[in-house]
Amino acid sequence: MQALEKELRLQEQARQDRDEFQRIIENQKIQRDLEEKMKQERQALIRQHAEELKKQILINEEKARQAKRTYLEEGKKIKDNLANEKRTLEHLKANKLVELISYGVPEKYTAELARKKIEV
Repeated sequence: MQALEKELRLQEQARQDRDEFQRIIENQKIQRDLEEKMKQERQALIRQHAEELKKQILINEEKARQAKRTYLEEGKKIKDNLANEKRTLEHLKANKLVELISYGVPEKYTAELARKKIEV
Protein backbone atom coordinates (compact mmCIF):
# COMPACT_ATOMS: atom_id res chain seq x y z
CA MET A 1 0.00 0.00 0.00
CA GLN A 2 2.76 2.44 0.84
CA ALA A 3 4.42 1.69 -2.46
CA LEU A 4 1.16 2.44 -4.27
CA GLU A 5 0.75 5.72 -2.37
CA LYS A 6 4.37 6.58 -3.08
CA GLU A 7 3.85 5.77 -6.76
CA LEU A 8 0.71 7.98 -6.86
CA ARG A 9 2.56 10.82 -5.09
CA LEU A 10 5.41 10.55 -7.57
CA GLN A 11 2.96 10.56 -10.48
CA GLU A 12 1.17 13.57 -8.99
CA GLN A 13 4.50 15.34 -8.42
CA ALA A 14 5.55 14.55 -11.99
CA ARG A 15 2.23 15.91 -13.30
CA GLN A 16 2.61 19.08 -11.23
CA ASP A 17 6.19 19.48 -12.45
CA ARG A 18 5.04 19.03 -16.07
CA ASP A 19 2.20 21.52 -15.54
CA GLU A 20 4.60 24.01 -13.93
CA PHE A 21 7.08 23.51 -16.78
CA GLN A 22 4.33 24.02 -19.37
CA ARG A 23 3.12 27.14 -17.54
CA ILE A 24 6.67 28.55 -17.49
CA ILE A 25 7.13 27.73 -21.19
CA GLU A 26 3.79 29.36 -22.02
CA ASN A 27 4.68 32.49 -19.99
CA GLN A 28 8.04 32.71 -21.74
CA LYS A 29 6.33 32.40 -25.13
CA ILE A 30 3.84 35.13 -24.19
CA GLN A 31 6.73 37.34 -23.00
CA ARG A 32 8.69 36.71 -26.24
CA ASP A 33 5.62 37.49 -28.34
CA LEU A 34 5.02 40.68 -26.35
CA GLU A 35 8.65 41.76 -26.74
CA GLU A 36 8.55 41.00 -30.47
CA LYS A 37 5.35 43.03 -30.84
CA MET A 38 6.90 45.95 -28.94
CA LYS A 39 10.05 45.70 -31.10
CA GLN A 40 7.96 45.80 -34.28
CA GLU A 41 5.99 48.79 -32.99
CA ARG A 42 9.24 50.65 -32.17
CA GLN A 43 10.59 49.87 -35.64
CA ALA A 44 7.35 51.06 -37.21
CA LEU A 45 7.59 54.32 -35.24
CA ILE A 46 11.21 54.75 -36.31
CA ARG A 47 10.27 54.15 -39.96
CA GLN A 48 7.34 56.58 -39.68
CA HIS A 49 9.57 59.21 -38.10
CA ALA A 50 12.19 58.72 -40.84
CA GLU A 51 9.51 59.12 -43.52
CA GLU A 52 8.25 62.30 -41.87
CA LEU A 53 11.79 63.67 -41.75
CA LYS A 54 12.35 62.82 -45.43
CA LYS A 55 9.06 64.50 -46.34
CA GLN A 56 10.01 67.61 -44.33
CA ILE A 57 13.43 67.72 -45.99
CA LEU A 58 11.81 67.50 -49.44
CA ILE A 59 9.36 70.26 -48.54
CA ASN A 60 12.19 72.48 -47.27
CA GLU A 61 14.25 71.81 -50.40
CA GLU A 62 11.29 72.70 -52.61
CA LYS A 63 10.73 75.92 -50.61
CA ALA A 64 14.41 76.82 -51.07
CA ARG A 65 14.22 76.12 -54.81
CA GLN A 66 11.06 78.23 -55.09
CA ALA A 67 12.66 81.08 -53.13
CA LYS A 68 15.68 80.98 -55.45
CA ARG A 69 13.43 80.95 -58.54
CA THR A 70 11.49 83.91 -57.16
CA TYR A 71 14.73 85.75 -56.40
CA LEU A 72 16.06 85.13 -59.91
CA GLU A 73 12.75 86.09 -61.51
CA GLU A 74 12.69 89.31 -59.50
CA GLY A 75 16.25 90.05 -60.61
CA LYS A 76 15.27 89.47 -64.24
CA LYS A 77 12.27 91.79 -63.86
CA ILE A 78 14.49 94.50 -62.40
CA LYS A 79 17.05 94.04 -65.19
CA ASP A 80 14.30 94.18 -67.83
CA ASN A 81 12.82 97.33 -66.24
CA LEU A 82 16.22 99.02 -66.20
CA ALA A 83 16.79 98.06 -69.84
CA ASN A 84 13.37 99.49 -70.77
CA GLU A 85 14.10 102.68 -68.88
CA LYS A 86 17.48 103.03 -70.60
CA ARG A 87 15.87 102.52 -74.03
CA THR A 88 13.27 105.17 -73.17
CA LEU A 89 15.96 107.62 -72.10
CA GLU A 90 18.06 106.88 -75.20
CA HIS A 91 14.97 107.49 -77.34
CA LEU A 92 14.24 110.77 -75.53
CA LYS A 93 17.89 111.84 -75.97
CA ALA A 94 17.81 111.06 -79.70
CA ASN A 95 14.50 112.91 -80.11
CA LYS A 96 15.85 115.92 -78.17
CA LEU A 97 19.00 116.02 -80.33
CA VAL A 98 16.91 115.87 -83.50
CA GLU A 99 14.65 118.60 -82.11
CA LEU A 100 17.59 120.85 -81.15
CA ILE A 101 19.26 120.37 -84.54
CA SER A 102 15.96 121.11 -86.29
CA TYR A 103 15.74 124.39 -84.34
CA GLY A 104 19.21 125.27 -85.63
CA VAL A 105 21.05 125.02 -82.30
CA PRO A 106 24.79 125.03 -83.03
CA GLU A 107 26.67 121.74 -82.64
CA LYS A 108 28.88 123.12 -79.87
CA TYR A 109 25.76 123.25 -77.66
CA THR A 110 24.39 119.85 -78.63
CA ALA A 111 27.76 118.01 -78.55
CA GLU A 112 27.67 117.57 -74.77
CA LEU A 113 24.19 116.05 -74.95
CA ALA A 114 25.30 113.79 -77.81
CA ARG A 115 28.33 112.57 -75.79
CA LYS A 116 26.31 112.08 -72.62
CA LYS A 117 26.17 108.40 -71.83
CA ILE A 118 22.89 107.23 -70.34
CA GLU A 119 23.48 105.13 -67.22
CA VAL A 120 20.66 103.54 -65.28
